[in-house]
Amino acid sequence: MKKILVGLLLTLPLFAINLELKSGFVAAHTEMMMDSTINPKNDALKADISIDNNDITTIKGKFWVEMSLFKSDKSDRDESMYKDVEADKFKLATYTIKSVTKAQGQNSYIIDGVMNFHGKEKQLSAKAEISTVDGSLTINATSMMLMSDYGIKMPCMVFMCVRDRVDLLIKATF
Repeated sequence: MKKILVGLLLTLPLFAINLELKSGFVAAHTEMMMDSTINPKNDALKADISIDNNDITTIKGKFWVEMSLFKSDKSDRDESMYKDVEADKFKLATYTIKSVTKAQGQNSYIIDGVMNFHGKEKQLSAKAEISTVDGSLTINATSMMLMSDYGIKMPCMVFMCVRDRVDLLIKATF
């Protein structure tokens, strides 16, 4: 009996399904007084995500993006951004999911995890809409981070500074 129980416990991880990322992106938004909004986007999102028994609250894994692949509507501003975030030194930003909790509303969840950005790790929560349709799972998540929390000083020109707060939008389809 003991051997059967141990055997069953060892097979529990086999019920987890690795999800294949079909498409995804990370978009960021910040502002500078008296300037247009700043909206870099990275269409090269990568993921290693699993789910147990199609239960959304069991989603675990990691997302990551290469910092040098964020693009906005101004390439010279992008070059400054790469310099400010030291994209040559800190090539990846990663987000590791720790838990997914059901929230109020249909398909509404809170994703808690750890953001590793610019060599620092910080807890980060995201509001997410997670749905399954025709065998695909889609995650639309929003969050906010302060660049100063990661040791980055936003650039200024005379008295106009880029806002420290960056709003994040993450979309992934598996």
